Amino acid sequence: MNELITVVIPNFNGAHLLRKNLPSVISALKLYSGGSSIVVVDDGSVDDSLAVLNQEFPQVEVVVHDENKGFAEAIHTGVNAAKTELLFLLNSDVEVQADIFAPLVSYFDDPNTFSVNPLIYDEQGKVKRHSWNLRQFKAGSLKLIDWNLSDALSRRSKGERLPTAYAHGGSFMVRKSMFLALEGFHPIYKPFYSEDYDLGLRAWARGWKSYFEPSVHIVHQSLGSIRSNVKFNYVKCIRRRNRYILEWMHLSKSQLIFSAIPFSLLQLLGELVIFDRVNLKGFYLFLKKLPEVIKARRDLSKHQIQSLDAILKEINR
Repeated sequence: MNELITVVIPNFNGAHLLRKNLPSVISALKLYSGGSSIVVVDDGSVDDSLAVLNQEFPQVEVVVHDENKGFAEAIHTGVNAAKTELLFLLNSDVEVQADIFAPLVSYFDDPNTFSVNPLIYDEQGKVKRHSWNLRQFKAGSLKLIDWNLSDALSRRSKGERLPTAYAHGGSFMVRKSMFLALEGFHPIYKPFYSEDYDLGLRAWARGWKSYFEPSVHIVHQSLGSIRSNVKFNYVKCIRRRNRYILEWMHLSKSQLIFSAIPFSLLQLLGELVIFDRVNLKGFYLFLKKLPEVIKARRDLSKHQIQSLDAILKEINR
């Protein structure tokens, strides 16, 4: 396949990241035999991001938010601006391998492919576990299953495709029509984190598949826009809140009643004893969102053709 692709990059106060990483994207697109373009959505930056884009990367289409709206909204703006069916959604703190695009595009010969993401390294060359999201329901929560890169590469060399619960939000290729059918990232997770996980599970619930491609990679740098601009305790609090939101949206009633809720109560008791303000606040913020979670759960059931148990079974086969 030589499908047209658009790379969509959200940016917030990331002038230094654009300088560092956009050249790798441009070089990779030159090697890709299909047509391509880049859309950068500047999400209300107050640094010199726009000057860098206009002066150093004139080939890039720039869409500007007058004020900061957050990761999901920046992605949605970029998706709507893109004119191709295949999109590569990419954080500004990511450097891409030169020949990354063709192997990812090849997955879309299957009309049920929703998304695919590459192997992810950190700056020290260590594989990041979220490259391949294998999950199991255990001890009241959806736990990440460990995996081995050599095993993944061996299975791919034999022609096997590797299903994943979701494609990592900072570097994945997705079919635009399906992304829009799901209405993109759910606003309940604003301002950040877990929206990609939820998106993948909602796609699987409709019978659309996500994959992991370990033969190509990106390097995800350690200090992106969120960590640079947001306090650590706030990030931790929102992560906790959003973990509850995601699990209460997707777990079955029996999983919630007999496992998730009891384990959560035990965890909360421990946090009360040590007065862990950050995680306790995360749970409080979740409770404030509970009516929205219940509505989102009902909306999900309207389109669901396979259960979470069936999804996990297919991913972990």
